[in-house]
Amino acid sequence: MTTISRREWVKGMTLATLGTVAFYDLSAQAKPNFPVSKKAPAWTAKQEQILNEWIGVIIPESSIPGAVSLGVPKFVKTMLDDCYELSAQETFRQVLDAFPSSFESYVKKAWSQANQAEKEEFLFAMAKGNVGSGAQKAMSTLKGLTIQGYTTSEEIMVKYYNYVMAPGFFNGCAPVKKS
Repeated sequence: MTTISRREWVKGMTLATLGTVAFYDLSAQAKPNFPVSKKAPAWTAKQEQILNEWIGVIIPESSIPGAVSLGVPKFVKTMLDDCYELSAQETFRQVLDAFPSSFESYVKKAWSQANQAEKEEFLFAMAKGNVGSGAQKAMSTLKGLTIQGYTTSEEIMVKYYNYVMAPGFFNGCAPVKKS
């Protein structure tokens, strides 16, 4: 059995590490580049307004803040843009664009003239699939994202769930007992 000095061992390990890095770097260059996925188009002002009103019906303002005042529409837009496939985004936006006409044909009133009960009835009909399967999927997606955004907002977590960001407090003035 031969002995090896520490210097020779370090030199050998360094060469092995550099060889591994060079091999992976060269093999990475040989792989094909994947096409970059397309981004969804920007939200129009009308789409944002409809989304805000739609979310406002799902979790309305009351004695506790509603979804719109807690910034849930921004959360929903970010989740849709960043986490959903382009086809799902396009389907959602088509339903969003057709929302006013679908509402008027179902309730026989404009959205702005309808009361809360009529708006809720229409959203329940969408959730059941009475307005179409695309609308049902969009409603399911929106309802899930709205609830997720609302229940994970800071105000709801801290005030109503009594969530503490870093539990266990440090009190520097407390006396230490010697054993």
